[in-house]
Order: sequence, then structure tokens, then C-alpha cells
Amino acid sequence: MVRRVLIGLLLLAIAGAAVWWFAGRGDDAAHDAVPAPDTAVTMPAIPAGAFEMTVESVHDGDTLRARVAVPNAVVGDLDSTRVRLLGVDTPEISPSPDCWGEEATAKLASLTPPGSTIWVAPDVEVHDQYGRTLLYVWTPDGRFVNGELVAQGDARVEVYSPNRGQEDLLRSLESAAAAASAGQWGACG
Repeated sequence: MVRRVLIGLLLLAIAGAAVWWFAGRGDDAAHDAVPAPDTAVTMPAIPAGAFEMTVESVHDGDTLRARVAVPNAVVGDLDSTRVRLLGVDTPEISPSPDCWGEEATAKLASLTPPGSTIWVAPDVEVHDQYGRTLLYVWTPDGRFVNGELVAQGDARVEVYSPNRGQEDLLRSLESAAAAASAGQWGACG
């Protein structure tokens, strides 16, 4: 009788160890497709000085058009504004698409679909040489779009001084995405 109880306990322990070992492992392909977020990295919240814009269209993975409802010191009129996301660069889609250009554009469009509200904030320089307004972008629920594009491998870091406010975060996200072969890091040679 004692022997049966001990064997039963041993089998329970083995089954418990097997469940513990395989729990959370799931399908390796699914885990490889999207890297797990780096829990040591905290995305920035929408800053107090951010303002609202309404997305009109997405041009590519790092550029969109949007309008402010109320002009301010950064966007002084109600005209359509070309917004270039700060700190990131995505593969081009024209004149012909680069590897991952269409995917990066689709990711930005999914995060900031036309008609949606975004929250934006500048860094130091507000305009680039092409007249685009340089901004960090958040979704209304607080997702940091610039960071999400980098973390998922849709964008790489491209920082132009003096706009370095999120550089450390973006470089950390890029390193993790490249190490996980996420997005363009796994798809493009």
C-alpha cells in the first residue's frame, strides 16, 4: 500500500514537472514570429505637453498626414500637416517597395488609421529639411507608436541631433528586435 502511494506521488511529481516545463512554451513558431516585449523597457506615457491630431492618411511606415483641431505653437494652422515620426526610419515604398516597406506602412496604418485621433509631442527641432513636422506619436490608449514600430522590427532607429529625447529607449528596442529577428531583421537580408 505504501509503495503504491509513493509511486502515485512520484507520477504526480513527474506530471507536475512536465506541465511546469511545457507551460508557456507553446508553439515555438508563434514565439518566433513576434518577440516578447522586453519587460525591462518602459514605453513613455503621453506627455503633459502633447496635443491631439486627427489622422488623414498614412504615407509610409514613418510619415502620415494629420490635422490639429486647435492651432498651437507647434502646428499653427488647421491645414493638413505632414508628420514625420521622430527617431525612426522605415523601409521605403516608392518608387518601388524595399523589403519590409509595405509591412511597415501597414503597421503604422493599423496603429494610426485614417480618422483616428493621435497624441503628438515634439522634441527640440520641429521641422526637417523637407518641411515635415517632426513628432513623437501616441495612440489615445497611450501606446507609443514610434517605439512600437521599432520593437516589432518595422523600423530602425534614425536620430538626427538635436532630437535625441527617446534615443536610448529606441536603441534598446532596436537591439532587442534585431536579436529576436523581428520584422525586417528576420525577413530582409
